[in-house]
Amino acid sequence: MKRLLISLFIATTGWSATYDPFLLETQLSLLPKIAVLEKNILSSNVKTPIKILIAYDRGDDDTAASCIKILMSKFNGRLNGRPINATALPFDKLDGTTSYHFIYALKASLSQLSKVHNAVGTSGAITALYDADKLADDGLLLSIRMERTPIILINAKALRNNRFSFPDSLLEIARMVQ
Repeated sequence: MKRLLISLFIATTGWSATYDPFLLETQLSLLPKIAVLEKNILSSNVKTPIKILIAYDRGDDDTAASCIKILMSKFNGRLNGRPINATALPFDKLDGTTSYHFIYALKASLSQLSKVHNAVGTSGAITALYDADKLADDGLLLSIRMERTPIILINAKALRNNRFSFPDSLLEIARMVQ
């Protein structure tokens, strides 16, 4: 029954046919939880909202809006006891003027994903993307691939270069991508 409701929800919200709704929901359920495990986010002020940005290509407006709805309903507006502030911006409007804790990129070209790096600026945001196949190419940090179970993928180079600090238990179960 739940699958049927999700399918009806997806059909009525205008999601692009190129997105796997189950993968998208899985990523939106797990990636923000993984992001808040990073020690700098975990130790920051508990009263400030966790700022999440959904970056998207023009034409994916409905998908980006649906992602925000999923995030807000999945976590009841709170993540790790902190309020969530989720927004969406197209890739061509990204800049480094606003700081975020977590940036999730929908399908994009490599040049669009480089704009995600510009959006990170000095905030040190955790970055993730929908298309796991581009993880090693673009320098973003996280993705999830579905095999028999969800597989957490971490870009080893991005992890080192940005000096992110995650619990060892996460690093042991994740698959490192070079």
